[in-house]
Amino acid sequence: MILTRGMEGCLYVFPLSSWKRVEEQLEGLPLTDAGSRAFVRFFYSGANKARLDNQSRVSVPQTLRAFAGLDSDVIVAGAPGRLELWNPDRWEAAITAVQDNPPNPDLLVNFVA
Repeated sequence: MILTRGMEGCLYVFPLSSWKRVEEQLEGLPLTDAGSRAFVRFFYSGANKARLDNQSRVSVPQTLRAFAGLDSDVIVAGAPGRLELWNPDRWEAAITAVQDNPPNPDLLVNFVA
């Protein structure tokens, strides 16, 4: 699996199969676009390969723990193609932000029948 920096200050955990698809998308970004280059640097520079230990735990590098503000308690949230690891306070803030300002209904038109 691959652990890397995520959006909103969380960490993303990708299985290798999903990570390969992410890499393909990142490789398709235009090299001439400064924003694309910056995003690729952000995403790749934090990427670390990880394995489950004998007790099914993952060791998260200190640099990633510091980025995500992870101490003792961690929220593990499922997302399409990945898991997200959150500091509980950041998780609560992110969920509250969505509740207070829901996504544009057009984004959900094909999601809700």
